[in-house]
Amino acid sequence: MEGNKHINIEHPEAWELLVSLTDRQVDYMLFTPSVAGSLTIGQMALTDESLQSLEDAFYDTPHLLNDYKRARVVVHSQHFVLLPSATSDEDCALLVHAAFPDDDGDAAVCVLPSNDVKIAYLMPRGLQAFLGRTLNYPAVCHHLSPLCEHFKGLGRSQGRSSMYLNLNDGSMELAVFRDGGLVCANTYPFADVHDAAYYALNAWRTHGLDQLTDELQLLGDGDLLATMTPMLRECVKYVMPAVYPAAAMQLGRNAMQAPLELVLLALCE
Repeated sequence: MEGNKHINIEHPEAWELLVSLTDRQVDYMLFTPSVAGSLTIGQMALTDESLQSLEDAFYDTPHLLNDYKRARVVVHSQHFVLLPSATSDEDCALLVHAAFPDDDGDAAVCVLPSNDVKIAYLMPRGLQAFLGRTLNYPAVCHHLSPLCEHFKGLGRSQGRSSMYLNLNDGSMELAVFRDGGLVCANTYPFADVHDAAYYALNAWRTHGLDQLTDELQLLGDGDLLATMTPMLRECVKYVMPAVYPAAAMQLGRNAMQAPLELVLLALCE
């Protein structure tokens, strides 16, 4: 899914741009809400983890630099803390720097309004300024935000608590909901799917979910999920695929090839 450097977007003022940033690559989605099936996706590998590598990738992809109707960015960061929504942004910055004193990156705050929490996180120094001047000050959020906001409260009508896992090559995100509220959100790098299963089940026990009545719902890489599901079912009765949002398919047939956080963000207003 390499980026096409020659995409011609007519009337970009009617289109939306969504970008996902990791230290290895840039994924993006372009679509216009007024045209069903308009979704265009792309990916650019970064030569290294430097800000210069990211800048070069953007400037080598001219269609990312158009003046779009709206631009939103997801930043992947392993250095973050979840805090009550009443915490001031100044205190959020102090607390995340205190939690990760060896990281001299810029502090950012992401509000999760449906969950009444904030995520304070650290991003590479200078990244926020680059995004502001390049994409005309886009809305920026932490990579766990779309997962938590989309699945907030699902399963509450059945009286069950739920854990949602998004499993991809080398990385797993999870969100745990009890009584309709978010009690945990975390992200784990892993080298082996057995490690991912251990992290998930440890979070399940830590937050007191019931192995006979509560649900563990899965998204992500099909091969990894096929390997991991039997492991989880040894300990949890209800392990099942999460329902992929049907509205995503209205964006375009290739929506399922895009990163989940971008698809869920596109569905959030």
